[in-house]
Amino acid sequence: MRISESLRTGSMEIFHHKMRSFLTFFAISIGVISIMYSLTLIYSMNFRTKKALEVLGHGRLKIQTKRRYQETTSLDRKEARDTLTLEDALALRANFPELPMVSPIKADGTDFTAGDYNSGEYIAGVTTEWKKRGWVYHVKGRFINQHDLDTYARVCVIIQDGGWFKKPQWMKFYGWKDKFQEYINHHDLQNKSVQIGNNLYTVIGILESPPLEKNPKTFLDLEGWEAKVIIPITTFQRLMGEGWGWDGGNGGIDSIDVDTGKASTVELYKNRLEKTLQARHGGRLRLDVKDFGEIIKTKMADKHRDMYTVLIIGAIAILAGGIGIMNVTLATIYSRIKEIGIRRAIGATRTDIMAQFIIEAMLLGFFGGIAGILISMTGIQYLASNGDTDMMMVQWWMPLLSVLAAVLTGFLAALYPAYQASKLDPVEALRYE
Repeated sequence: MRISESLRTGSMEIFHHKMRSFLTFFAISIGVISIMYSLTLIYSMNFRTKKALEVLGHGRLKIQTKRRYQETTSLDRKEARDTLTLEDALALRANFPELPMVSPIKADGTDFTAGDYNSGEYIAGVTTEWKKRGWVYHVKGRFINQHDLDTYARVCVIIQDGGWFKKPQWMKFYGWKDKFQEYINHHDLQNKSVQIGNNLYTVIGILESPPLEKNPKTFLDLEGWEAKVIIPITTFQRLMGEGWGWDGGNGGIDSIDVDTGKASTVELYKNRLEKTLQARHGGRLRLDVKDFGEIIKTKMADKHRDMYTVLIIGAIAILAGGIGIMNVTLATIYSRIKEIGIRRAIGATRTDIMAQFIIEAMLLGFFGGIAGILISMTGIQYLASNGDTDMMMVQWWMPLLSVLAAVLTGFLAALYPAYQASKLDPVEALRYE
């Protein structure tokens, strides 16, 4: 029998038994929906992780001193210790000039006043190296330069959030608003004076962030609570150092962010940097060096575990659909024994009989796959339009792979029933009523 004839008869059989066919490929379509959803999420996460790493750096380290509460014994908590300093960061830069970034940071909260607006805000003191990694901003004005650092300039840069292209549904039930961002969105502070703590500063730049859907930094969320006002770190230490932060006002800094350039060099530089800093402090530093790569692996492992769970559910649904196809095909054989006998009598081979039932089952899988693709694409577009940014990256091969999985399921499910049909004796089949 020609394939075209098998396709025609298979399509007629499916059309004449609409309810049975619908129930058969319904489970297949559910499985395809789950597979499409999982593939989209997994691909999107991997793509956005890659983009985030390109911005944040593949070899990121955060060097901090251990807080006393992090120690495991009371003796360790009470011992005298040094803290990181700006001079430590400068020494690392001098000793390792090949590093793409050595960025010291000192941050804390204080009063921020602009016009009639006043609130407590998180302020960060940084150097020019801060902009070497994680830079996703459009600059209005300028960023802090070396002259600002050398002269302890009372200047600041404000980070303006990009908001959303389209707010997600959950935002409608989330009543909190960032009053600071609302104020700077409606007031042009460029070249204006603002009060930070007890001193006046000139706003020399506005860093406009991209919308959250397009900001790779927000996907991995590795940098924690980000300051929205930035000043030179030397100014921070001179005007805001006393009594601030974990160091008790002794001129220390919170952390040093380092980029080694490659993930493969992280461990090497981690040891070198620790030894250099310990040598500068005579072993009195209690360091906590965080490898962003390990943090990323942990975050992605949790996300992938959830996605693979959905993928397994999809595979189970397709398996259930395959079992349904096998069951229906077996039932169909016993209702078409005489038809099989006639076909065998007029020259159809056992291979022809097998092909007939296998093609019918593959058609069921194909139609179920198409239905699943249409439903899943509609759902994905709906989720994307409502702010679910992980759902925006559908690739051409995803529907193809899902339909192939559905067709393959139909093929495998029909092998045994088709083999049983081909074994029927034509004489006995013709006598069957």
